[in-house]
Amino acid sequence: MNDWRHQATCRQYDPELWFSTKPQETSTALAICRTCPVMDECREWADDNNRISGYPLQGIWGGKQYGRTNRPRKERE
Repeated sequence: MNDWRHQATCRQYDPELWFSTKPQETSTALAICRTCPVMDECREWADDNNRISGYPLQGIWGGKQYGRTNRPRKERE
């Protein structure tokens, strides 16, 4: 495990918060990310590892959402 992960603010919270489809929880997770001292390292890791076992990375990493969103497809296009 990389040293930056030990410094991540999210370690103090339930990991499920970063994979929620509920808008309020997503907003909370993103707000927590913005206070994290290693947000850039986290996003860089996610960008470099955007597929895990062939599947797209999911959740919030470094203040950015990856994979599915809770908005209908039509709104995303």
